[in-house]
Amino acid sequence: METPAASETDELASDQISVRELMRLETAQALQRMRAATAGSASDTSPLRMSSSSGGQAPAARLVAIYGVGRKLMAEVRVDGQTLLFMRGRPEAVGLGRAHAMRLLAISDRCVEVAMQGRRESLCAAPAGVDGN
Repeated sequence: METPAASETDELASDQISVRELMRLETAQALQRMRAATAGSASDTSPLRMSSSSGGQAPAARLVAIYGVGRKLMAEVRVDGQTLLFMRGRPEAVGLGRAHAMRLLAISDRCVEVAMQGRRESLCAAPAGVDGN
C-alpha cells in the first residue's frame, strides 16, 4: 500500500517533470540566441561549468540545470549520453534514469554533489553572464 507522503511525492515529481520540459525549451532557446549573438567570438559559449573533485577516468558528467525553490530543488545532470533528473532528498535519479549508477549526495542553489563508481564529483553552474572561459 502506498503511503500518502509517497503519493504526494510522486505527484510532485510528475508536475516538476512537466515544468522541467518547459524550462528545458526556454533554456535551449536562450542558448541558441546567446550563441547567435556571440558567433565567431569564443568556441565555448556554454554558461555552465563543471568542477571535478577527482581525476578519475569515468565519463564526464555535466550539470544541465538546477531549478525549484527553497528545499524543493531539482537538478538535471548529463552523463553517459543520458539526462538524469535528481530531486533533493532522493539519492537515485527519478524517471527514466532511475537505474543509473550515479547517486545524488547533495544539492544547493548552484551545485550538485554526486557519486559514481566510488568517486565524488561536484558539478556547478557558472554565475549568470559567465561563459566558462
